[in-house]
Amino acid sequence: MKPAYFSIYLHIKQKTPENRAYFISIFKIMERLQEITENKRLRKELDEKIQEVKNLPPSRERSLAITKLQEAVMWLGMDLKRLNDTNLYPSSKDPSTGDKIEPTADGLKL
Repeated sequence: MKPAYFSIYLHIKQKTPENRAYFISIFKIMERLQEITENKRLRKELDEKIQEVKNLPPSRERSLAITKLQEAVMWLGMDLKRLNDTNLYPSSKDPSTGDKIEPTADGLKL
């Protein structure tokens, strides 16, 4: 068991309903934040791999590899949405922005 979770676990064992509910909610929030952090880390690592592949001589197979890595980044972004992370593209649904495309919020070069 991880150290941060261990102290929460000890408090949950006190068996008062209020205490248990409070710490279970904190535990769920911590898990969600950990998932968000891990998704963002993976997106950054995948972007670095995309840049490495782009530096190689072009080929159809490498283009497909880049596309699949970009797709993986997109799916991790969808997972961030599932986790109710903040909207990475706040003006994406604003028609007044015209054809302006925002850069990725997490600084990916894709």
